[in-house]
Amino acid sequence: MELNIIGLNHKTAPLSLREAFSFPSEVVSTVLRKLHGTFAKEIIILSTCNRTEIYFYSGKKDPLIKWLAQYKNIPLARIKAHLYHFSNEDAVMHAFKVASGLDSMILGETQILGQMKQAAKLADYAGTQKKHLSYLFQKVFEVAKEVRTKTKIGASTTTVASSILKVAKSIFGNIEQTSILFVGAGEMAELCAKYFASQKPKKITIANRSIDKGQQLANKIACDSILIGDINHQIHHYDIVISSTSSQLPIIGLGMIEKAIKIRKHKPMLLVDLAIPRDIEMEAGSLDDIFLYTFDDLAKLAQEGILGREVEAEKAQDLLKEKAKHFKEGLNQKTVIPSITRLRGQFEVLRKKELLKANKEVDNGAPVDEVMEKLSRNLSKKLLHQPTKVLNELSSRKLEEALELFKKIYKVED
Repeated sequence: MELNIIGLNHKTAPLSLREAFSFPSEVVSTVLRKLHGTFAKEIIILSTCNRTEIYFYSGKKDPLIKWLAQYKNIPLARIKAHLYHFSNEDAVMHAFKVASGLDSMILGETQILGQMKQAAKLADYAGTQKKHLSYLFQKVFEVAKEVRTKTKIGASTTTVASSILKVAKSIFGNIEQTSILFVGAGEMAELCAKYFASQKPKKITIANRSIDKGQQLANKIACDSILIGDINHQIHHYDIVISSTSSQLPIIGLGMIEKAIKIRKHKPMLLVDLAIPRDIEMEAGSLDDIFLYTFDDLAKLAQEGILGREVEAEKAQDLLKEKAKHFKEGLNQKTVIPSITRLRGQFEVLRKKELLKANKEVDNGAPVDEVMEKLSRNLSKKLLHQPTKVLNELSSRKLEEALELFKKIYKVED
């Protein structure tokens, strides 16, 4: 195996570096094509709020890391200080842990599995996911499903949305009297919006660049929608603002919040920034009566409910170790089977050819026992010709290892 994973996540890198090292979904296919062939035969990029990981087969990590540093305009030393690397069996184990939620900021969360599926789809579209990574991710999805079936790792998972609710209740008390603005209409926005809709707030609004996509989400939870461009004039109406777009620049600036809090006569506002890169200028959090939370802040709150799942995490870990062992066996079979099939085909051609000769000799009156003896000798000679020839041509350095393999295949005793 030549499987590798390089990456950084919430455990190894601060939010600012994760932000700089992230890849928006709209550029992933382009980046994959640039990397493919030059740095690896197969490659997949997984980029989320909490991690950016490069999965690649048959390539060298150092040139790839150097290219990524240049592409992102981040000092190489800074990236290396926070980067991790897994290879072969360790890489398989890591991929299994990530998909199962065991490596997530919120233990047991399920969103990462969907994000990995999306990463595989983008690589498939770009033509950079071939036999080995395709097999890895197929097994990753199977194992993640089995972990959640056989353990309770995802049971009662403290979600991002429930963490936001906890903070909101501590600020406002009764959620039913609050107005909530969701900025963005992606998967994270939908998960949070549906959760908060179940809490019966006074008002929910979806703001999005595309009015159609924003309205689609608004229809699902029976609320209003506006364009992101209208936020500046309407944000003061909302007690809670939850933003999760893929914008490369902040959408909600310090000036916008200063204006809003003045109109609100300093009535508190909860701002939640779930985006990478960040949607809300961090300076806004320094204002009086503004409570700014990032994904990292919420995850710390979620850890309070983690103890009950740690036992399940240990069970899941044991299951993953077992599955990681089976993975290599399965990959070896997948690699070897085509060669075995071709070898059998060659042997079959040889068998039929010798059998045809033997039948002709019998038809011409040759004794059957002599023909059979000759047939068996010819088959034995021709089947052993190529292996014998290769052994004789090998250098002494390689001969010993090849000879041991030869003995093992043909069960030759010393």
